[in-house]
Formats: sequence, structure tokens, C-alpha cells
Amino acid sequence: MRKLLALLVGLFLLSSCYADKKTTLYDFRFWSSPERTRIVIDTDQGVRFSVKQQNKQLTLNIRQAKILQDTYKKLFYTDQRLLNTHIKRNKTTYRLNFELANSYQIKSYTLKPNEKYKHHRLVIDLYDKNKAQPITAKVKKISRPNKQSITKIILIDAGHGGEDPGAIGRKHTLEKRITLSIAKKIAKKINATKGMKAVLTRKGDYHVRLSKRIRITQANKASLFVSIHADSVVSSKAKGASVYTLSKRGGSTNFARRLERSQNTVDQFGVNKHINKKDQYLNKILWDLSRKDRDIQSQKLGRKILAQLGKIGKLHKKKPQRAGFVVLKTPAIPSVLVETAFISNPEEERRLNNTKEQNKIANAIYQGILNYYK
Repeated sequence: MRKLLALLVGLFLLSSCYADKKTTLYDFRFWSSPERTRIVIDTDQGVRFSVKQQNKQLTLNIRQAKILQDTYKKLFYTDQRLLNTHIKRNKTTYRLNFELANSYQIKSYTLKPNEKYKHHRLVIDLYDKNKAQPITAKVKKISRPNKQSITKIILIDAGHGGEDPGAIGRKHTLEKRITLSIAKKIAKKINATKGMKAVLTRKGDYHVRLSKRIRITQANKASLFVSIHADSVVSSKAKGASVYTLSKRGGSTNFARRLERSQNTVDQFGVNKHINKKDQYLNKILWDLSRKDRDIQSQKLGRKILAQLGKIGKLHKKKPQRAGFVVLKTPAIPSVLVETAFISNPEEERRLNNTKEQNKIANAIYQGILNYYK
């Protein structure tokens, strides 16, 4: 009888402990792009949730949950799709009501921790219904430019974005913010130049798939592609700018191969997986008939940009290097990836955060583009 009583008491205590075990909501993050809004919640494993959309309202129920005080403040985000947020607690269930501007296609799923994210993640995507699938989303095409007004269209690609911060400096500088700031400055200079037009692959802090950056380039009939990045290594002493062009065989040096691996991790944000070799789209455009001329012109463009960057600071490599970056696999047009400086170097990190220095870097790249056309 005593053993049975002890067993019952043990089961009761165990069930009580399980009932009291709550999923912690550690962080809320929101990202807005032209085609979707993404909600990311860092949680414990096994989060129990339900998502429902009705009458321009999205309801998210999370059961057996608790929200950290600092996290609670991050909930009230608004953009062109999320107009307002209300939160209500019913015993152990949190109900989040998001007022929507329209009706959207909703996708929800969870992701496991990885090298970049230590928590499990609950992800909710709100897609505009006419742009529901990011892989097949059609890029808005521009009309063929008037030869007398615009003859050259340059794609300026700000590396990383959204859930992909890129490299992070010792003072917590995010590469994605630096690249966007410099890219916008280059675009402004190009757009102020007669006969030239700049197009940005992203205009804000959101994620753009590497393969889609290529499609944007093609849809806009660009004549040049320039991708902006900030390098990072373990050593804090490495410094200087570099320029890379495409290599079919991969990086020409160990350093280039390491950088190539870090830049080619893509697509399901926060998931460290490389471009699928069976990707029919990329395989189709990888090496076209005009690749030889494209490679020669890419090297020429790289040299022109390096010559200008060398006037304002140290060069890490004095000649264009080669690596198999996915974003450089645009067919038939010269394409370069510019590592503006080392964000892992404290001195260069300060420089990258300085508006005047950003403008110098942007102007050097811009002058390099001009000199290439001359």
C-alpha cells in the first residue's frame, strides 16, 4: 500500500512539474521586404502554437509560454502589412493578434538551432498573394532604356540582409548594415551621372536569395554587377580591400575558398547549407558561350576598382582574386565582389561605421566603374 501511495505521489509531482514547464519566448524579430513580412520568435524546443487568419487579422496562439520582459517590448512592430499588435494572456496561453492591411498567404514552421542561432525558432511568413512564392516571384521588369538617356544599367548588390547579418565586428557592427549604406551611396552617385542608372538588389534590411539577385540582374538588363561586402577573419590584424571575380573551379587561394564558403551559405535563413549542385537554373547559366569575354572584362573592372580603393586605404590584395561566389554567376556581364575592408579589424570597423569613410569607399568604387567604361 505504501509503495502504491508513493508511486501515485510521484506521478502527481511529475505531472505537476510537466504542467508547470513553460516554453520561453526569448526574442521577437521582424523583417520587411517588398514581397513579404517575416516574424521570427526564438523559443525553447517543442513550442506549441496555432496560426489563424480571419477578417484581416492574424491570430497566433502560443500555449504553455512565458515572455521575457525585454522581449515583450519588441512585439509592437508595424510595417506596410502589420498595422497593429495586441497581446492577451489566458492562463498559460498567449494570444497575439496582428491587425493586417490586407489578406495574405501565411506560412508557419519551426527551425532548429545551428551555429548562428542557439535557440529553436518559430517563423511566420506573410506573403503578398500576387507574390506568394519567393523562388518563383517575378521581378518587375523595366522597359528597354532609351539609348539617348540611359545606356548603362549597373546592379549594385548590398550583401546579406534580414536574418543574415553577415560578418559581425568586435564592436557588434553588422556587415549587412554597412553594405546597404555603401551600396546606396554608390547608387546615388551613379544615378546622378548622365547615361547611367543604378538598380539595388535590396533597398532595406531584408533577405534576398542569391539566385534571385541573379534574376534581378537579368530582368533589369544590367551591363555590370557589383556586390558589396565587408570581410572578416579570426585575426584582428588583417586589413585592406579586395576584389573577387568568378572562378569555375572555386577559390584560387585558401583564403578565397574560406571566404567563398562563408558567402555561399544561403536561402533558408540561418541554415548552413550550400547551393544545391543540382539547381537547374544556376547550372544552366553558369558557363555560357560568352564566358571568356565576361571573365576578361570582370578582371578589368576589378583592377579599375582596386586602383581607386588603393588611393584611399590599404589593399589586402593588389590584384583581383578568383572565387566561386554564387552572386557572380550572372551570364554574359562583368561581375565583381568587393570586400571593402575587414570588419574584424577594430580600426577598419571604426572606419566602416564612419559616414565620411563610407562615402570615400563608395566614391572609389564609383570612379572605378567610370574608368572601366572609359
